[in-house]
Amino acid sequence: MNPSNASIERIIALVDRLRPASADDVAGAERNIWGEIARLNKFPNEAALLAEDLQALISLPHQSAFYAETGIRSALGFWLELIQRLGQRLLPPPPDNDQLLDDILRQVFPVSSDHEWVYAVSNATWLELGLAMGLVKLDQAPAMANVYEAVRVVSYRISGTALDRELLRAEPALERHESPFLAQNAMLVPILERARSGGDDLSQDEVRNTDVLLDQCATVLARVRRKAGENGISIRLTYLLARLNQLIFRLRELLDLIVAMNRADHAVALLKSLVTAVQTGHHIKGFVGESVSLMARNITDHASRHGELYIAEDRSAWWAMARSAAGGGIIIGVMAMLKIRLSLLHLPPLTEGIAYGLNYGIGFVLIHLLGFTVATKQPAMTAAAIAATLEEARPRELERLGDLAQNVVRTQFVAVLGNIGLALPVACLITFTWPMLFGTPVASSEKAIHLLHELDPLHSGALFFAAVAGVGLFLSGLVSGYFDNKARYHRLSSRIGNAPALKWLGENRASRLGLYLDTHYGAILGNLFFGMYLGIVGVLGVLTGLPVDIRHVAFSSANLGMALTTTGISNAIDLLPWAIAGVFGIALVNLVVSFTLALYVAMKSRNLGIRDVLQLATLLLRRFVNHPLGFLTPPGKQPEQLP
Repeated sequence: MNPSNASIERIIALVDRLRPASADDVAGAERNIWGEIARLNKFPNEAALLAEDLQALISLPHQSAFYAETGIRSALGFWLELIQRLGQRLLPPPPDNDQLLDDILRQVFPVSSDHEWVYAVSNATWLELGLAMGLVKLDQAPAMANVYEAVRVVSYRISGTALDRELLRAEPALERHESPFLAQNAMLVPILERARSGGDDLSQDEVRNTDVLLDQCATVLARVRRKAGENGISIRLTYLLARLNQLIFRLRELLDLIVAMNRADHAVALLKSLVTAVQTGHHIKGFVGESVSLMARNITDHASRHGELYIAEDRSAWWAMARSAAGGGIIIGVMAMLKIRLSLLHLPPLTEGIAYGLNYGIGFVLIHLLGFTVATKQPAMTAAAIAATLEEARPRELERLGDLAQNVVRTQFVAVLGNIGLALPVACLITFTWPMLFGTPVASSEKAIHLLHELDPLHSGALFFAAVAGVGLFLSGLVSGYFDNKARYHRLSSRIGNAPALKWLGENRASRLGLYLDTHYGAILGNLFFGMYLGIVGVLGVLTGLPVDIRHVAFSSANLGMALTTTGISNAIDLLPWAIAGVFGIALVNLVVSFTLALYVAMKSRNLGIRDVLQLATLLLRRFVNHPLGFLTPPGKQPEQLP
C-alpha cells in the first residue's frame, strides 16, 4: 500500500514538531523528540496512525535503487554528474509520491540543514520515538526485499566499476591476480539467490567473509592513492576512487542491517545516512571539493618536492641561493627594460598585453632553465613543503618543523635581496648606457616620474596591485604542480624516449630529453602562465575600466633604478622615500599573499587544521623575539638558540 497524501502530510507535521530552531541545537531537537514521545503516550490513537503511515512508507515496493544509489556518485563521471547536479539545482524534478522514497523524504525534510540535527540526535532517542509510535518491527518482508536487492545492485556496481580501464591502469595487479572487487560479487550472488528463493538469510560467517574481501578492496584503493603521488592522477581516477569507497561503505551498511540480531539500531543509522544523502545529493561545493581533493594533494606534493630546492639548510646552500637569485635579478633587469621599450610602441591593449606576457614568460623560463631563481616563486613551493612536513611532524617534532620554517624565511630573504640587489643596478646600467649606444633614452623623464608615482604605497594602488600579482604567483605554483602531475600520469618521459618522430636523436638522447622535459615540464608551463598572467592582467584595467594592475617586487626595483637614472636623484628626492617604501611593501605583499594561499590549499588537501599553524606561528614568534637575526643570516652563523 502506497502512502496517501494525508499520510505524507501527517509525517511532515511530525518532523515540523521535532525540528529545532537551528540545525546545531541538538539539545533542542532531543527535547522536542522527548516532548513528542510524551504526547504520543497520551494519544495512542494518533501514535498508531503515525505508525501505520511510516509502515506504508518503509514498505514501498521497488525501492532497491533508493537504498543502493542515494548519496552514491553515478557512473556518469565527474563532468557529466556536475552538469546533472547543476541542472537539478536550477530546476529540481517534480516529486513522485507513488514511486520514490527520496522524493517523499525531500518533502518530509524540506529545510536544507535538516540532515544535521537528524544525524546528531542519538540512535537511542530515535528508537524511543519509534517505540512510542509502536514501530517495534522494522523488518517487514517488502522492506527487507528492497534491502536484499540493493545489496545485489551495489555488489554488481562495485565489480563493474573496478573493471574500469582507468583503475586497471593505475593498479595492473587487478588484472594479473584475482580481484577482490570481483570476488565479493562471486561470493554474494549465490547467497542472495538462496535468500530470494526462500532459503536462509545471510549468516554472520558469510558476511564476515565478505567483509574480508571488502577490506582487501579498501586496501587496493588506499594503495592506488599512495601510488598516485609518484604516478600522477586524473580527475576520472579520483572520481572512481570516491565512487568505489562510497559503494563499499554502503554495502557494509546494508549487510550489517541484514545480519543484525536487533535491526532497529542499524536501521536508524542507515536512515540517517539516507536523509543526509537526499539533502546533500545536489550540492555542488562539496561534490567538487571532494572530487579535486586528491588531485590537489598530488599537485601540492609535486610543489613541495620542488619547494625543498628553495630551502637552504646550511651555509653553502644559503650562499648558492644568493648567487642564483642574483642571476635571476640580472635577467629581470633586462626584462624590465624590454617591457619599457614595448610600451613605447603604443600597441593595441590586447596585443600589448600579449607582448608583455611573452616578455615576462620567456624571461621566467630562461631564468629557470639557467638555474637562477625568482624570489617570489618560492612561497607557493615552500608552503607546500611546510604543510607536508607539518603533516608528518605534528605535534611531536615541532622544533624540527620550526627549524624548517626558519630556514624558509632566511632563504626567502636572501632570494629577495639577490633579485633586488642585481635587478636595480642592472636597470641603472642599462639606462645609463642606452643613450650612448642608441642615441635616445630608455624612457622619457615623464615616464620615469610616472614609474616612481606607481611605487607610492599610499597614493597609488601599489599594494593592492601587489596582492593581485601574489594571486598570480600562487596560481602559477598550482599550474606547475598540475602539469608535473600530468607528466607523471601520462608517463611523459617514456613517451618522448620512445616517440617514433624522435628516433633520429638516438635512444640515449631521446631518453635524456624525455627525462629533462619530465623534470622541467611543470616549471616551464608554470613560468609561462605567470608571465602571461602579469602581461594580460596589466592591461585588463584598460580593456574593462576596472582598477586592476600588477606590481612585482623585482620589476618594481628595476623600474626604480631606471627612473632614478633617467631623472637623477636630485630631481626625484621628494618621491624617492615613498618609492623605496613601496618596493619593500610590494615585496611583503607579494610574498604574504602567495604564501598564505598556497599554505591554505596545501593544508586543506592534507586535512590539517588552523591549530597546527598557530602552534608553528607561536614557536616562530618566540624564536624571532629572542633572535631576530637568526631569520636573516645564513645557517650556522646565527646566535645560539636559548632553550
